[in-house]
Amino acid sequence: MNVLYELWLQSICGFEPEMVEKAAFLFEGKKNRFSSPEMEEQRLRRNGVPKEISKRVSEEKYLELAKNVEEYCNQNGIRIITQESDEYPQLLKHINTPPRILFAKGEKLSLSSRVSVSVVGSRKPTPQGKSVARQIGYDLAENGVAVISGMAEGIDAEAHKGALEGGGKTVAVLAGSVDVIYPKSNEKLYYEIMKNGTVISERPPGTAVKPYFYQQRNRIVVGLSQGTVVVEGKAKSGTSITARLALENNRDVFAVPGSLLNWQSELPNILAGDGAIIVDKISRVSEYYKEMRPELFEEKRVEKRSEKVLGLSAEDEKILEFIVRNGGMSGSEEMLEELGFAPNVLSSRLTILCIRGILRQESGNRYVLLKY
Repeated sequence: MNVLYELWLQSICGFEPEMVEKAAFLFEGKKNRFSSPEMEEQRLRRNGVPKEISKRVSEEKYLELAKNVEEYCNQNGIRIITQESDEYPQLLKHINTPPRILFAKGEKLSLSSRVSVSVVGSRKPTPQGKSVARQIGYDLAENGVAVISGMAEGIDAEAHKGALEGGGKTVAVLAGSVDVIYPKSNEKLYYEIMKNGTVISERPPGTAVKPYFYQQRNRIVVGLSQGTVVVEGKAKSGTSITARLALENNRDVFAVPGSLLNWQSELPNILAGDGAIIVDKISRVSEYYKEMRPELFEEKRVEKRSEKVLGLSAEDEKILEFIVRNGGMSGSEEMLEELGFAPNVLSSRLTILCIRGILRQESGNRYVLLKY
């Protein structure tokens, strides 16, 4: 398919996916003669294409805009992926309003021969929610599952970090363009993902985020994934919309249940009650797909990075020795009181120990020793 044609079609429709889908079928068969007077405005308007868009068909500036976008991408290492590209994920074609074009930076997308799972949730999670998202991301990556999320603050970022720490692949679907880092607090994460994964968007270079882009972005997050894991979120939230999109597109939905006293557990608890697959342990999602799709796990090996086999830090040793002295289980408040660590240091070390499978976090911020 002509990439320039696709960019032109996007440009006359303002890169709005619903309008692109509505207009696209009217141009089939005319891809070699687009932006010509043959495309009558009346024909377009009879088919629901707004007047302001139908008038753009014969305007040369939109063809020039398409050419400029293509040139910019070529010069700045941004790949343009159409639905006919080998890199376009087949799974994504089977959603409502699949994107006709994607912009990508980082490694080539290679999702067709592996399971991919999205991990989503609140931008303001609890410490336990952050830990769970990171551990799930790590476990999925360690088992060869690609981790998909939106690189937002909170659960998204933790899932990406866990996947990177697990030595696996992760894909960040941005609401804005791939060359606009948002939020800026995730700038370091953005570059780490590009080294060990892929950043994609359906928005052209230079596009800043607008609030309504997020729901459009979320359909791609869901579309890239066989299943979606909801870690935390309110009953009415962006995460609830993502869960609904997953159900509408016949994807598996997993829910991490939580305390009735934790308002961030409201959505996953509702989903669990409505029949979502309950995540009762960190490895539940990877185990589910190993059983359901064993052919995608045959001889699957994830290369571990050297830091994963290094010895424990001095802080880790003190934490583990304390838990051993307490019979293999201890609460974080007890550790703070006895060990004298700063709260952020203790929280960070506990998260890493859980990710490495040395500890398991349980309710009440209590930690169980698994191996030492």
